[in-house]
Amino acid sequence: MTRRRVFVRGVGAYTPLGTSWPATVAQLATGATAIKEITRFDAAGFPCHVAASIETSFPDEDRRLPYTRFAAREAWEMAGVRVGTARLGVFLGAESGRCQWATALGLARAGRGARGEFDHAKFGRDARHFAERIDASVISPSAVATALAIEYGAHGPVETVSLACASGSAAIVEAVRAIRLGECEVALCGGVGADVDPLMLAGFGLLGILSPRGISCPFDAHRDGFIIGEGAAMLVLSAEPGDATVEIAGIGRSLDAHHLTAPEPDGDGASRAMSAALRDAGEPEIQYVQAHGTSTPLNDRIEVAAIKRALGAGVARAHVSSSKGALGHWVAGAGALGALYAYEAVHAGTVLPTAGLALPDPACDVAHVIGRALAKDVDAALANAFAFGGANSCLVLQRAKKGSDPVSGVA
Repeated sequence: MTRRRVFVRGVGAYTPLGTSWPATVAQLATGATAIKEITRFDAAGFPCHVAASIETSFPDEDRRLPYTRFAAREAWEMAGVRVGTARLGVFLGAESGRCQWATALGLARAGRGARGEFDHAKFGRDARHFAERIDASVISPSAVATALAIEYGAHGPVETVSLACASGSAAIVEAVRAIRLGECEVALCGGVGADVDPLMLAGFGLLGILSPRGISCPFDAHRDGFIIGEGAAMLVLSAEPGDATVEIAGIGRSLDAHHLTAPEPDGDGASRAMSAALRDAGEPEIQYVQAHGTSTPLNDRIEVAAIKRALGAGVARAHVSSSKGALGHWVAGAGALGALYAYEAVHAGTVLPTAGLALPDPACDVAHVIGRALAKDVDAALANAFAFGGANSCLVLQRAKKGSDPVSGVA
């Protein structure tokens, strides 16, 4: 039985560098970075006071929804598909939203007793009025995917994937699987990150993985941690090729089963996910790898070793870069952003650089893209996403070739 192919019909993004994917690419190609001082709230006293943040003010408490709506609209308009609502699915990588910081602090203080203990009775009295400020749809992981499904009239499968830093990539994997299985003809998929807030700054700071210098420089000899970023990246996938130039040919996932936050020391889990995606795609020669590249000392070195193991001698012909130098770490949206980097390489022959990278670590000895974008004929690209808990998700995007088997229902 011939396996259904999955084509990329549209892409869209809403980022700190632009309100569309082309606008963002124009900035990324020059080596620009969106990392700057946080102004949305007072970051004084936090472990890191910079971020790749979107400073536009939205009335919604939950910034995940407006980010995703902008990116989804761009991808949908580019795709120009027509599909019955029962054959449209929505797959989104997202984590829980959060109530406003002032509300969280108010709740914490409401339960504080006279001697610092938690006072249940006092909390019941003083916290009651805060309940009105917390909308369950805001803090639900699935709220954004559901809102998109309503907006686009999607009656097919709707799924939220909450898998930390692999969420966005894993959501695309699920979309590809659904189309291959015939569960839907078209999928709106991707990921969103909206974690530039005090809670995440404090949490990541306690883990010791934010850059004390406030610089994101993946694979650099002086890297010392990542910077939080935010935004949304979305794709429209279809069983029908239309005029698509790119298809998702391979998907692969694995689990390290090693530690809740630390990667497996030899990168075996990451390598297995890459190898699975390559096998699924028919073992194409990879000319570009969009690395997870967090800018943490351990992760970057382990990922490079895993890339070498997966690509073998072919690593010499593959350029490598990471989005996190320019746009920070989007967490749940990071894998979807990586997919757009890979799409740009295959679709336009534009390999975007790793911003912040100046002096490559000898232990990360691959062909880096430094300074400005590289023009290169890329037939196949690999996009990596690795998460806390050792969850790994990889995608192979390649040039769409003629000879697809059209399926009815989509124009």
